[in-house]
Amino acid sequence: NDEAMLTKGRDSRVLIVDSILADLDYAILHLDETNSDEKITKWTALALQSRAALFEGTFRKYHKDLNLPNATSLLEKSAAAAKAIMDGGKYSLYQGDGTNGYQALFSSVNAVNQEVILARKFSDALQIWHNVNYYTITASYGKPGLDKDLVNTYLMNDGTPFTAKANYEKMTFLEEVKNRDPRLSQTIRTPGYKRIGGNATLAPNFGNSVTGYHLIKFVGDVRYDSYNASENDMPIFRYAEVLLNYAEAKAELGLLTQGDIDISIKPLRDRAGMPNLNYADAVARPDAYLANQYKNVKGAHQGVILEVRRERRIELVMESFRWDDLMRWKEGSNVVRQFKGMYFPGIGRFDLDGDQKDDIWIYEGEKPNASDVQLLKLGADITLEHGTSGNVIINAHINKEFKENRDYLYPLPIQELQLNENLVQNPNWAN
Repeated sequence: NDEAMLTKGRDSRVLIVDSILADLDYAILHLDETNSDEKITKWTALALQSRAALFEGTFRKYHKDLNLPNATSLLEKSAAAAKAIMDGGKYSLYQGDGTNGYQALFSSVNAVNQEVILARKFSDALQIWHNVNYYTITASYGKPGLDKDLVNTYLMNDGTPFTAKANYEKMTFLEEVKNRDPRLSQTIRTPGYKRIGGNATLAPNFGNSVTGYHLIKFVGDVRYDSYNASENDMPIFRYAEVLLNYAEAKAELGLLTQGDIDISIKPLRDRAGMPNLNYADAVARPDAYLANQYKNVKGAHQGVILEVRRERRIELVMESFRWDDLMRWKEGSNVVRQFKGMYFPGIGRFDLDGDQKDDIWIYEGEKPNASDVQLLKLGADITLEHGTSGNVIINAHINKEFKENRDYLYPLPIQELQLNENLVQNPNWAN
């Protein structure tokens, strides 16, 4: 019944963030320290505090036009919360069976609470399901495919950049996936891929993946392939993110050392069977490909910040971080880049899994009489960047726009502005 409170103007961003962090400080002091992947604990609160403080600290650092204070103290808060989890000794990275720990973590029916701090639980017995398997194998469900730019970001398995290789832009799929960071083959279909619970070797399928980079992360046993049948738990917070938050906060503060890398990035690289990140090399030779993606990163620590961002993008792909990351880094131009898929040197037949049998046939004119290969009509089923050659192009007809002076903030809903005349719309959004 308090109309004055219901119709007051909005509080400042600084007050809101301070209040969030104060609430989390209280929660950290009073919550149970036992690990549980389905209950809120002290460790969940610390993980959220690390995530929230990192978001806001980097948002304020890179959005200098907003003149928001305390970016440094927020980044310090993020690093401290992450370090408290690391020092607590309750969590570690799941190694799996041999070298497949990364993929196995996401396909496991029950959350692996060695690494997963909090999960959304699913259960066949309780009839609570999701749709990941069906989503990745059904043509009518959007044909999800990862982006060429992401695939380019994965390092070679010796730790060198793929984009440093000669003519990397024109490598066919079989060439580009050779000798890469093993997390690539645990995220998309690559030669030799077999479904969990299946025996057949499967190539990428353009009928189910619009770019050809066919998603397998989160995909479980074939018995879950029906509509709304998957029951593998979905991580909300996991220890890998905590390690990345720590590394990024320290890097943004200009305080990251090789010792910090050894306790944060190295465990992630170790699980994947990758060489460790070398601080001195990263600082001395900033990666040009990454620098072109993240133009706002400058200064003496540019190289190592870029490498931490590479690690974050690869490790956390498809876990709903990318949009927020680009917004807080003030790199909105990335969302309007042309979305691309595999490279094809021309039309014709192509073997995508190296088994000496062609998997797709890109053709013009009349449909070929062939049943042993997926047929893709140029201009209808598939579009190539340079007409009859180049990368697969997705939605080339859509003119994407990101307004730097507007789109880092969402608009306030019109209904809320009508209910409360003391609210003011965010800058450059029309009412």
